[in-house]
Amino acid sequence: MPPERTVKSARRALEILDLYEKLRRPAGVGEIAATLGYPQSSTSFLMNDLRRTGYLNYDTETRRFAPTMRVALLGGWIHAGTLGRNEIFGMLARLRELTRMTTMLATQNGVELQYMYVIEARRSLTKLPLRPGVSRPICRTAGGLVLLAERTDAEIGRIVRLINATAAGPQEDVEHVLRHVGRTRREGYGWITGGVFRNIGSVAVRLPFNDILNKPLVLSVAGSARRIRAEHRRLADLLRKQVALHCEAMPDV
Repeated sequence: MPPERTVKSARRALEILDLYEKLRRPAGVGEIAATLGYPQSSTSFLMNDLRRTGYLNYDTETRRFAPTMRVALLGGWIHAGTLGRNEIFGMLARLRELTRMTTMLATQNGVELQYMYVIEARRSLTKLPLRPGVSRPICRTAGGLVLLAERTDAEIGRIVRLINATAAGPQEDVEHVLRHVGRTRREGYGWITGGVFRNIGSVAVRLPFNDILNKPLVLSVAGSARRIRAEHRRLADLLRKQVALHCEAMPDV
């Protein structure tokens, strides 16, 4: 296809990601637009669209964007046989085989938990309608509870009120959320059933490193609610073990 027929927005999206490879740090809309010679308005629209779809994350304090782990994992399937220094794909794949459950890598994006990478369970009974870039209410997921556990109760209250102010569905109860978060703090991992999907649950642990915007990352597995209720402790131990094995190959963690 001749260059003039290339879809402009697709080309620009790839050029933005390519620029981050050169910068290797967060950058704002103005810097990206000036460096690439794009109009600032269309750059802002495109970068926010990349944020909504899980390719970029945004720091509200610095007003800068940075690529998410989803970008880092895009080519994981190409060299899945060799677990590289910053390669998490292999760990997710191993967890899927060990648990026979769906495995996910996620982070916080606004008041939601956004999935950066998802490897579906092989068994149809435990497959979930999830894909990278999808977001769920942070207080209704195991990974979200792990992230909320690092916040103060006052901060959690503000997050829940913001969710309720913008949600079209049922309102979240602050005390109910705090009870789940309290259990997460005591046990050192998060687990929940029926939070997003009926008869489905998940277990999650915190990864001991953050993304480029210093946002925490969580690793989780999801399957039937019955299994989660019966095995959440064992599954959490398995998650921790795999994280520890992964970190042994990462001296800087």
